[in-house]
Amino acid sequence: MGRVWAKKGTPPYVPTRSQHQKRLNVFGWVDPVNGFHGMMKAEKGDTTGFLKMLMRIIIRFKGKIIDLWVDNARWHKGERVRKFLLKNRNLHLHYLPPYHPELNYQESLWRTMRYEETTNVYFETLFDLEVSVFKRSQRWKPQKIISLCKLI
Repeated sequence: MGRVWAKKGTPPYVPTRSQHQKRLNVFGWVDPVNGFHGMMKAEKGDTTGFLKMLMRIIIRFKGKIIDLWVDNARWHKGERVRKFLLKNRNLHLHYLPPYHPELNYQESLWRTMRYEETTNVYFETLFDLEVSVFKRSQRWKPQKIISLCKLI
């Protein structure tokens, strides 16, 4: 929820039919230099979804050496990830220091996406939210991605 009017001294009340047990899980990547990005829906935020995202990145940048910086989420590590990296030598994972989300450019994209697409908006279904988020993502131009990453 963004800004809302409420009587002074009382918390705002917004009746919804929210389904808190449902969640849209999305993996994403960003190329902050060229302004490219990608997103993929996943069943869960887990190692399986992460490995699928890595495979998409490898296909997208076929034949190139890929340096990918990730946070320290548990699904970014482990035996399955190590085995995947051994089979895909052109992909190199680097881990960001803990507690520094400002170094993770994907977080800037998520924050902006959430603000632009979900603030003060009610989605009837989870599918409606998914369609809205992915359409917004496709409308972003490279210059916007570069500006959100603040490399300079």
